[in-house]
Amino acid sequence: MQIHRRQLLASAAGGTGLMLSPLMGSVFAQLKARASGSRKHPLRFVFLMKSNGLWAENIQPQGLENRLPFEVAYDKDGRLQNGNHGGVRKKPTPGTDLQLDDEVSLSTVMQPLETYRRRVSILQGIAAGFSVYHKGHYQGLGAFAAKKRDTPEAAGPTIDSVLARAFPAPVPHVCLGHDPKAASGVSYITTSAAGPGKPLPFYTKPQRAYKELFGVVGEGDAKNEYDTQSDILDFFVDDSRRLRAEVAGPEREQLDRYLGAFESLRKSRREIEAMSDQLRKYAPSPPGEIDAQATTKIGAGNVDIAIAALASGLTNVVTIAFDRLSSSSYGSLGVGGLHGSVGHGQGGDVAGKRQRICGFHFQQMARLAEALDAIPECEGSMLDNTAIIYTSDNGETHHSSGVNWPIAILGNLGGRLAQGRYFAPGNDHADQTELKHVRLGDVWSTLLAASGQPHADFGQPRNGIPHKPIESLLS
Repeated sequence: MQIHRRQLLASAAGGTGLMLSPLMGSVFAQLKARASGSRKHPLRFVFLMKSNGLWAENIQPQGLENRLPFEVAYDKDGRLQNGNHGGVRKKPTPGTDLQLDDEVSLSTVMQPLETYRRRVSILQGIAAGFSVYHKGHYQGLGAFAAKKRDTPEAAGPTIDSVLARAFPAPVPHVCLGHDPKAASGVSYITTSAAGPGKPLPFYTKPQRAYKELFGVVGEGDAKNEYDTQSDILDFFVDDSRRLRAEVAGPEREQLDRYLGAFESLRKSRREIEAMSDQLRKYAPSPPGEIDAQATTKIGAGNVDIAIAALASGLTNVVTIAFDRLSSSSYGSLGVGGLHGSVGHGQGGDVAGKRQRICGFHFQQMARLAEALDAIPECEGSMLDNTAIIYTSDNGETHHSSGVNWPIAILGNLGGRLAQGRYFAPGNDHADQTELKHVRLGDVWSTLLAASGQPHADFGQPRNGIPHKPIESLLS
């Protein structure tokens, strides 16, 4: 029996994604990084990710189309005219750095955010800094190179995870995604990682996310599951203490580490329970079962969870992966599979399909912004202390070369980020040793600098040039 308990504890501590919930696993992975205190009004970050590349023109402000390296004109199949099979998308974007004035409107696809257009910045022509083709995987938010192209390898922490450690909360990082193949409602979507070889779990069913994040104030099954997980955690703590008296030497040291982790997990749960009134105030309505193929319904449900988690103070960092290239489709938008129908253009209307997909994403981004803007904080609203970042995991198109990584950012982090800007560095892709060559890691370094965090060591820059903040995006 003694051996059985020891094996149980080791299994639980070493693989919390299997034995415990993703919520507890997320807390466990970041326990050592939690600060002793917290800001009264912390900064918040939301990363909205799409797969299959982001066409530059879908976020290009109206009136600035001529600043792209190609003419925005489509043929009968919805592809760029004279596009050279997408090759023109891989041309360097001309350098531009300007403030978007009242004469400039957001693109048609971004119209859901028109109310916030003065607070939206558009970044074009940012280089990946690593090899990419179908998917950037962890590289997109991590700014490091994998050993092989399209390899799902977490070689370091991603920017969302770094910020989650910098701005701790009862749940350091809430990851929500879509994976119709994940029957359990949890999937290791290759987007976010806490460190080398440490991928983060994503909730892929809003119903499961609700039960584990808001079950303490729920009813019925949600409350029962939360209580069961708490009972399991109590068992681990109590049994670890009993077992400690029976072992010595290295085995006791290892057990002490397990015990410390489990006690910290239990402390975090008590912090969540202590904020029950706040959770109850902002908790969404319990979501029902959603068909695993219903990409838009799951995306909207995930946004409901994100709004509640941020508004209640449950977390300060959320990552939402709207879809997966290999398995997602947007049937409700008249779009088939992302790889064939959108990526390879089967059935035509490629531009229309991409516009409808991005339009849905911007509707959800607007919902987030409106919800946070409606909650007072200091002399403004929660949105004033938030940055919402929208981009893809793959750069400029389906078969991407990573020469352009379009990004839209809403918010200024309490005045720390410039807003309402259009920025393209004018990279020379024939010479990537120049200090002015701006890469994706420089964008993430800008977020770190704006939030007062170290940035010099983030990512793995090519040619030995450290990532650095983009000065014109800081205020």
